[in-house]
Amino acid sequence: MNVKNRDIYLKDPATWKLVNEGVANVNDERTSQAMVVLRYELETFVCDGQYEKGMEHVLDTYLKNIDQAQQPGVWVSGFYGSGKSHLVKMLRALWDDTVFEDGAGASGSVRLALLRIIFKSAGL
Repeated sequence: MNVKNRDIYLKDPATWKLVNEGVANVNDERTSQAMVVLRYELETFVCDGQYEKGMEHVLDTYLKNIDQAQQPGVWVSGFYGSGKSHLVKMLRALWDDTVFEDGAGASGSVRLALLRIIFKSAGL
């Protein structure tokens, strides 16, 4: 049996365009095109591996300092093209709970993965 990518994935990669052309831009832009890109990035965000560890670290640090007047800063490091901007953009959209024109919120796109990380950070 000859298995192809399109047979494995939910969406056939040959017919699916990268809306952000593979580059996550972190900015304050809220044009309709920017929101289409953000929604795409949220819907396709996979929160595991180093992304999960990074989000867990940020949330764990936040929870440990929740009663403090100030929160420590976060430094995201990695090689060129490793997904630093993507991680920061997803964290920001989730933190702000960005709402789209149709009323859908950013947290709805990856909420279960985020909740799992929050619970893990809180020791639950």
